[in-house]
Amino acid sequence: MNKLERFIYNRFRENASLKIKVRNIYQGVFDLLPNPKIKSAYPIIERKGFFYGFHDHTPFSADDSMLLANHASFDLRMPKKNEILEVGFFNREGHKNFNCIAETRAWNWHMGSKLQWCGNGNKVIFNDHIDGMNVARVIDINNSKETVLSDSIASVSPDGKWAVGYSFARVEKLMPGYGYTYTVQESDLDVDIPETSGIYRIDINSGDKKELISINDLASIDPLPSMKGTKHFLTHTVISPDSSSFIFLHRWVNPEKDISKRFSRLIVCDIDGNILDIFKTDGMVSHIGWQDSEHVLAYCRDPIFDDKYVLFKIGNPEESLIIGKSTLTSDGHPSYDNSGRWIVTDTYQDRRRVQNLVLHDTKTDTRYDIAKIPGSKEFQSPSPYQHWACDLHPRWSRNANLLCFDAIFQGERSLCTLNLENDLLEENLKYIERRDE
Repeated sequence: MNKLERFIYNRFRENASLKIKVRNIYQGVFDLLPNPKIKSAYPIIERKGFFYGFHDHTPFSADDSMLLANHASFDLRMPKKNEILEVGFFNREGHKNFNCIAETRAWNWHMGSKLQWCGNGNKVIFNDHIDGMNVARVIDINNSKETVLSDSIASVSPDGKWAVGYSFARVEKLMPGYGYTYTVQESDLDVDIPETSGIYRIDINSGDKKELISINDLASIDPLPSMKGTKHFLTHTVISPDSSSFIFLHRWVNPEKDISKRFSRLIVCDIDGNILDIFKTDGMVSHIGWQDSEHVLAYCRDPIFDDKYVLFKIGNPEESLIIGKSTLTSDGHPSYDNSGRWIVTDTYQDRRRVQNLVLHDTKTDTRYDIAKIPGSKEFQSPSPYQHWACDLHPRWSRNANLLCFDAIFQGERSLCTLNLENDLLEENLKYIERRDE
């Protein structure tokens, strides 16, 4: 953000609906100018009509030879009931050959069907809607053997043994576009603070399910004034690299006033649902990820520095650290590479509808914009209930040589990869723009 955009953001951030309207008008003025061109320090391979989804899981297999992907037959509108999404993977050199392994009816534009690898093998997991229930399917791509779990999942542990989940039906009611379009039989779906809905754990091999912590339990812990008269839900679970704990967002909203105005707090629990920490984020957390199994990165509201990327140490709030204090000045979708040194993130569309693909070196506090990718007005979500925008959502390959992201190429949603080769290891990164602290 430039200074003017930061001023506008701060001026209207407490009124989410008005902020969106002002942003749309602001971008609309610049739409009168010629469309900007793509700039990239590295060649980009695009796969039109495909996408992956969120930034918090890698679509690359353990050896980086396969790349998970989703394919939809339409764009620029929300999925309807029973509309199919193909799930599968690209393989061969350059990840050029798509192999469809299944179809699903439980998906959205931002998270797909939560398609993920189960550990380091060749099993994949994704959500589906079968016989009135949101479930998860596990398929071994070597022999097509399949098992069906009784509930949908949100995140699989890196060791592939267990997963956590929450109510996607509740999410869809309170954060449209991040759940599924089906009405399911949940007795407390309309309850503000339910006692039965919460986070659960599923054993991938046995299918056994264990309820870990309810929304009612969470809302009763250090309740905040902003919780009064609101409906609560849980989302954005991510399991730690050592598979021993998980983070998630506890959110609340008053849909009768403004469904776009959300409050959030970031919580970490162990494998049994015992709370290890509730981080100080002043009611605003957007996107999260792990650096290692003791440190969590979040774009959130710091009481002193305002909205920033903050690195938290579990159990030691005094060790929190602002990342990119003067260079990472806007929200994005961050994740660390396997060394814990480099962060990849993105930006939302600026006044010219350009999104930046960003690498941040935490060793030198240097930001590198390695690609600037223009979007399209057609992909601007018309309302909170029609949310089909395309964010980059960048993700690392396992060896950190490749980046994968979703983008708009020639007016079409595309799954893209960019090969850094060994430039990170050799500290010879190419870039379009560089900013030091």
